[in-house]
Amino acid sequence: MDSVFDPAIEAFVGILDELKITYAIGGSVASSVYGQIRFTQDADISVAAFGGQIAEFCQAVESAFYVSQQAVQQAHHNASSFNVIYLDTAFKIDVFIVSDDPFKRQILLRREKVALEDSSDKMYDLVSPEDIILLKLQWYTDGGAVSQKQWNDILGVLENRQDKLDMDYLWGWASKLSVLELLNKAIQEAKD
Repeated sequence: MDSVFDPAIEAFVGILDELKITYAIGGSVASSVYGQIRFTQDADISVAAFGGQIAEFCQAVESAFYVSQQAVQQAHHNASSFNVIYLDTAFKIDVFIVSDDPFKRQILLRREKVALEDSSDKMYDLVSPEDIILLKLQWYTDGGAVSQKQWNDILGVLENRQDKLDMDYLWGWASKLSVLELLNKAIQEAKD
């Protein structure tokens, strides 16, 4: 595996670990690890709510990242997202506060420990391959089903992990999330 690692990820995850905030790296980083490499200047990280630690979090983050405490508070209030920008490289991390939605909770419960670079023993928590497929199917649908990047990410994970995926889990959640038809189309396309 080529590296999808960026020093911003290591710095940010180090802060999350220090504050004992549960996280899972998703987006193009996770789909690159499980599927086809796609280089990007940002990362998506889902985190458990840490409302009681917002000031402490912002203080820890602001030495290496740009962060808006108001945006962090608003994201907690709305169970939405905020971003931080790594000052050294302008690498952006979108941080998603996991809501009480049953599927969103699965993202953190099913996370997997994975190395992001071949030369390191450091392990990071990643969104599971099944959940990254489901999330990307949702993003693809929400974006009008036109993003070839999202579709290629889905196909890459399906092609590379096909024999290792929990298909019952995938089909069950795809049905609940109203993306079952798209999942079946992607599975067929990945086989061809």
